[in-house]
Amino acid sequence: MVTEMNNPTTGCIRPVQYWDGAPVPFITAWSRERIPPQPLTTIHGRGGTGLGFQNEISHVDRHYGVLWPRMPAARGGRPNFMAVHALRQRQAMGRLLCQVCGGPTCGSRRSDERTLFLAAAPAGRQIADGEQTASPPVHAVCARLAVEYCPPLGRGWAAALVEYAPVWGVAGPIYHPQTLDQLPADRTGVHHVPFTDERRIRWVLAARLIVTLKGVTPVTDLDALADEEIASARARVPR
Repeated sequence: MVTEMNNPTTGCIRPVQYWDGAPVPFITAWSRERIPPQPLTTIHGRGGTGLGFQNEISHVDRHYGVLWPRMPAARGGRPNFMAVHALRQRQAMGRLLCQVCGGPTCGSRRSDERTLFLAAAPAGRQIADGEQTASPPVHAVCARLAVEYCPPLGRGWAAALVEYAPVWGVAGPIYHPQTLDQLPADRTGVHHVPFTDERRIRWVLAARLIVTLKGVTPVTDLDALADEEIASARARVPR
């Protein structure tokens, strides 16, 4: 059963969808969001030969100069907590939307304009300056909710306030230029390809947008940060 519940604040933090009592992140894929058939082919463009769709519409199918799957965005049926919706992940990462509620994190930034990122991590690990991530930003209030309900985060997490998050590349399967067979990848099943890799980037079907985290300050107390976020949001509400 799908319901919506409000987070305990206002402004850019949006209602979170729940399924059977558990919050469903904005970037989670749902069972009705099946990817339609998209036959692959080889195309010739300004950047050279690369991967394409047989009926490709460039302004729809390409973002950041890379091919992406066409995905419905209905959020119906049942959530698949193990799957990430490629379109919503790209939107969240590119626009700095919260991966849990989908609201803009820019409107809840602290006065120093930093943005919060959260990751599953062994106890004691910190997010390093300059590392790459495919996990979009999050509100502090939503991060606290995620830590409570998400099993991987319950086993350990790392958080950091980040000054700047430039795009780095994409993650996704790579296809052989001659056979269009999918090439072997690591245990995650995808390749991580920087935009600077002009050869491989033409043969990847992107599933995640990846950014680099710059100006990182580790966060160990999400409760204090969430309380600060709530107080800041309430102070902005007209009285």
